[in-house]
Amino acid sequence: MNNYIVWDVDPVIVNIGPLQLRYYGILFATAILIGFYLARRIYRKYGFPDKVADDLLIWGVVATVIGARLVHCFFYEPTYYLSHPIEILKVYKGGIASHGATVGLIVAVLLIAKKYKVTFTELADGVVFPGIMGATFVRLGNFFNSEIVGRITTVPWGFKFLRNPDDMKLAINAATGHCDISKMECLINYWPVRHPSQLYEAFGAFVILVIMLAVSFVRKDHRKSGLYTALFLILYFSFRFCIEFIKEYQVLEEGLTMGQYLSIPFVIFGFAVLYHFHKKQPKVEASADENSKKSKK
Repeated sequence: MNNYIVWDVDPVIVNIGPLQLRYYGILFATAILIGFYLARRIYRKYGFPDKVADDLLIWGVVATVIGARLVHCFFYEPTYYLSHPIEILKVYKGGIASHGATVGLIVAVLLIAKKYKVTFTELADGVVFPGIMGATFVRLGNFFNSEIVGRITTVPWGFKFLRNPDDMKLAINAATGHCDISKMECLINYWPVRHPSQLYEAFGAFVILVIMLAVSFVRKDHRKSGLYTALFLILYFSFRFCIEFIKEYQVLEEGLTMGQYLSIPFVIFGFAVLYHFHKKQPKVEASADENSKKSKK
């Protein structure tokens, strides 16, 4: 019995002329639609009109895609994309960075907050729920694309990603001189077994979403305080920092990956938002106590 799982799913569902319908695209679109539905419900609960969610859908998606794509291209694979700039536009093939997506979303929230004259945390607290849910769908899309794979491992749940071109090169090099490299029956024996880091990230994002929903359920006051923004930034990017240790990315000279360096500022920002939240709490509670005393009088 093999101590690995063979993953050989075609990322393209169907070709329609020059266009391709991919699992990645379907999952990405699903994340947007469900995210929009969630955002509308949350903002209605917060007392915002539907046009706030409508504006965030438009500008949030645009800013998120642009930010996610640019960070992936110029921070993770700058040499390739500077040599093939037209490839930057092919987002449907995959290759986006959650750090860039978060930056884009922050910019969109800041712009919409300014337009409607509300605070950043008022809007951000509502958008982080669909945001973390979207991370789950996107990582599943990466899994279908056989990209953003984990490092080589011996764990029994490791995957052989047969659609990953880099792994094919490794298999060919390892098999040369041992068997007929023109046959898959030969190559598969030398194919590297990797951690399914995309599934780890998808599951991790889902767990963080559950934690945030649990906190929301316990609090029940729905104050737009920045607590959920802080939880998202601290939990998700701390998780991203840790998961990078098993992802197949080039380690920089200092011993960390690019993803880890990019995660640190978001965690720091998250703690800053959390500090701001705690700083406001006594005032909120004191105000509630005063109102209670007045009602008794």
